[in-house]
Amino acid sequence: MGKSILKHTKKQIFKYLLPAAFLCLLLAHAFSKRLVIRRYEETSPLLENTVRMAVITDLHAGIYGDGQDELLGALQKEDPDVILLVGDIADDEVPDDGVWMLLSEIGGAYPCFYVSGNHEFWSGRAEALKQKIEEYGVEVLEGEGRTLEINGTKLQIFGVDDPDCFGGGARLTDGSSAEWQGQLAACEAARRDGIYSVLMSHRPELVQDYENSGFDLVVSGHAHGGQIRIPLILNGLFAPNQGWFPSYAGGRYLLGDTAMIVSRGLCRNELPRIYNRPELVMIEITPA
Repeated sequence: MGKSILKHTKKQIFKYLLPAAFLCLLLAHAFSKRLVIRRYEETSPLLENTVRMAVITDLHAGIYGDGQDELLGALQKEDPDVILLVGDIADDEVPDDGVWMLLSEIGGAYPCFYVSGNHEFWSGRAEALKQKIEEYGVEVLEGEGRTLEINGTKLQIFGVDDPDCFGGGARLTDGSSAEWQGQLAACEAARRDGIYSVLMSHRPELVQDYENSGFDLVVSGHAHGGQIRIPLILNGLFAPNQGWFPSYAGGRYLLGDTAMIVSRGLCRNELPRIYNRPELVMIEITPA
């Protein structure tokens, strides 16, 4: 009789324990904030050799390990040729320590370029932040570009400020700011045919301005992956300036002759990220 009861009890334990364990694993995976490397590959006849770009966006002064060693270790392992810092590297509420930890290590080790995000302007310290970022050896782009030679291949890097730079914090979704359009037009005018061109712009939703713009690639952030994702079903629940069910929450999008890659960013703030791990984006551009 006792053995029968014990056997029944074990069955009952396994009946509930296994589903509970599975649920815990599922939740741990869903809410994981561990860094992931997201890889994209572009091809172009304009390149003679492969170029590897790392995209860092929406860090919001977050810290990955002691002295940013987790993020720095990932960069070292990936060995990019150039690093693009695409806005919201600093924050309007979080101390800047995480920013300087990162830039002090990468500023002199890689060609690095930065464009502003909305939170730098919300902090009221955008110009001071830009100046200090430059002191770490990072080039700040404000409606301008640079031509690099990497692995024997020429590459054009352009960048525009976040729209919140203009008009007292307006949240633009249509690119109607004359000043922002002026920066974009200056980049377009400086772009040279026959050289692969990349535009850094924090906002992904301004697709009407990126489409067929002449740039080969646009890199953006800002959307945080839509915060909540469900694999194969929901590619983002909500994103700033796009609202519910955003069209450009994270991934690669083809806008006519221009490709756009949107990073889900590195922010690990108080808002939940569900099936949406923070990411370091690596883009490998290979000769066609």
